[in-house]
Amino acid sequence: MGNRIILEEKEDGILLFKMQDIEGKNIFTDPFIADFLEALDKTEQKIQPKVIVLSGLADVFCGGGEKKTLMDLCEGKIDVKDLVLSERLLNTPAPVIAAMEGHAMGGGLVVGLCCDIVVAAEESRYGAVFMNMGFTPGMGCTTLLQGLVGQFIANEMMLTGKRFKGRELKEKGVNINYILPKKKVASKAYDIAVQISEKNIQSLTLLKSALSCGKKKLLVDARLQEDMMHKITFSLPETKKTIQEFYAE
Repeated sequence: MGNRIILEEKEDGILLFKMQDIEGKNIFTDPFIADFLEALDKTEQKIQPKVIVLSGLADVFCGGGEKKTLMDLCEGKIDVKDLVLSERLLNTPAPVIAAMEGHAMGGGLVVGLCCDIVVAAEESRYGAVFMNMGFTPGMGCTTLLQGLVGQFIANEMMLTGKRFKGRELKEKGVNINYILPKKKVASKAYDIAVQISEKNIQSLTLLKSALSCGKKKLLVDARLQEDMMHKITFSLPETKKTIQEFYAE
């Protein structure tokens, strides 16, 4: 796993799953994704926690797609495989709490959508910025985002690519569990984990599986529409240019 993902086992079956790629800002590079999946394998096969607290860096929870990968998609060198992380998080047996202290953009926001409980920060920004780069949303965002923030706000986030501060989302009355001052996010997430850890692991596993069924069905729908849209939008000549301009900002 290197030092990109840090697993810290706490008492009573609580696991802190920390995305800590400081140099890469938790962007979906191939090494980051490989480390993330390896850490999930270890979590599920060896540690088997009762509950997971998923966190990122202080300034960035998770950053989404890497420029090189997006350019390779435009040039047809690789195929879209961005539902892997979404599926793995939803299939993880333990409940997952997203402690989103920092910003979360694009695929990084979707990582939060795939968690069972979300604690966000008033000061940080959250956005589905795919369209700002010229291509349609992926990773299940088209079906999952509505469950987090509601249909109309989700539509605005995806169509405009706007980055909303947590406090703006709070004012709109979105469905996120908690939107707190940044300094309180980690402690609140841990407090919730403590409450969950008091339950027996067999019942937690069964309930997590049942509660994830709806999102898993949404991912099936997302695969059908997002793959089709990506084949079109990544093949457009202007998409490559827009991606280059986006990362030049």
